[in-house]
Amino acid sequence: MRGRFAWLGAAVVLLAVGAGATIGTQDTWLDGYGVIAYFLVPLAFTPFAAGAIAHPRANRFVESLFTAPVERRDWFVAKVLVLLTLAAAYYLALVPMMVVYVAHVGMPLLLKRFLLWTPGLLVASVAIGVLLGVLFIDRNILAPVATGLGFVLAYAGFVPLQELMVARGYGATRMGIATLVSPAVLLKNALGFTVAVGSLPATTTWTWVSFWVVVAGSFAIATWVFLAAQGVETWEATPRQRWILTAGLATVALFPALVADRNYEIPAPPATNAPPIRALFARGSGSFAMTSPGAAPPTHCCDTILNRNTAPISVDRDTRQDLLINLPVDTHQRITDLRVEITGDSGLHVSTDADAVVRASEHLETRTYAGNLAPVAADGDRIGTGWVARVPVTFTPTHPWDIGGVRYPLNVKATYRIAGVNQPQLLTGRAAIEAEVSEAVYEMAGVSAILPLVCLSAAIIRWRRTR
Repeated sequence: MRGRFAWLGAAVVLLAVGAGATIGTQDTWLDGYGVIAYFLVPLAFTPFAAGAIAHPRANRFVESLFTAPVERRDWFVAKVLVLLTLAAAYYLALVPMMVVYVAHVGMPLLLKRFLLWTPGLLVASVAIGVLLGVLFIDRNILAPVATGLGFVLAYAGFVPLQELMVARGYGATRMGIATLVSPAVLLKNALGFTVAVGSLPATTTWTWVSFWVVVAGSFAIATWVFLAAQGVETWEATPRQRWILTAGLATVALFPALVADRNYEIPAPPATNAPPIRALFARGSGSFAMTSPGAAPPTHCCDTILNRNTAPISVDRDTRQDLLINLPVDTHQRITDLRVEITGDSGLHVSTDADAVVRASEHLETRTYAGNLAPVAADGDRIGTGWVARVPVTFTPTHPWDIGGVRYPLNVKATYRIAGVNQPQLLTGRAAIEAEVSEAVYEMAGVSAILPLVCLSAAIIRWRRTR
């Protein structure tokens, strides 16, 4: 019975972490999926390991160790090795998703660090979970599992808190130091990266020492407690052993906060290859809009992300659109000699219809503005109905830095003359378009389902053999 549901449970977990997390984080896969699969799930091995170690004592299986020809030491080591094997299996289950991502995007710094961060988190989680599992000897596993969940919440919560404290310059304060008790924070600092923003410690020697003190100390204390300080049903520790245990736990808990490096003096390197989009916000009443060729202007105009309310543009494909430029000129005035220049940054290629650009002033459209959305004319007054230039363009995004939510900067420059005004007018602005690797999400969802299907097949085979 246990074997049937073990395979089925593995299939459900892998499917949730793989296909479910991929679809749910398709906007920015590396940040969203990475935090779930490479950070939160590895930390969840803490309550899992605590329950696995406490369960044999709760169901009285440990009693057989005193009558069976098996050393308690060998049994305990075997249990730990099983947990580490499961952790390694989970890490390998992430490889197919990562391979698809790297094939489309490459290997950014954040993913490189995730691939080192996760094994360390898995080992630390198993170590702390094993320690929690042996500290509780009741006939119920709820206490160690619940304590493990508490550790997960604390360790996970300390990561964003530490980055916030560092970003505000409080990394060496009491609260900033307290966050170093989390193995996730220690390993993140030691590997030299940040999840969001902040600075890094100039040195990492004592951070590495602190991390391994936590891991090795947890394994050592757990082994000593199980073999020397406990019996089958009750504690058998002497007063001296109790003091040793208290000192050991205090050392493991406080050593990082007292010793780990906290000299945050160097800036964190860019986590991804995403370019900076300066002076550009996700929403706003910009001067530009984008529609399908010949389509009417969007109802809600105008976001600086031009296709925010429509489908993203596919990477490495030509996409023809119309760019609408809202000129701050009232329709009572005539525009002549209109010239438009549109360029893309960070791998975005933009080509325009040369004939349409030359004759743009002959095919102007109008737009009626409402309230404060109206642009300000040269005389300082807001216009009620203004001219709009429609320019056919072809976008070709290349070199993506994620599979979704890839925003390419766009620069627009328009020069024109107003009848009766000698001085030429200039309109410049920045916008962005959102693109995605359209087939990547489906490929990742497909490869992430391979291992769940294998586990499901194993569960069916096990059921057919044992029914």
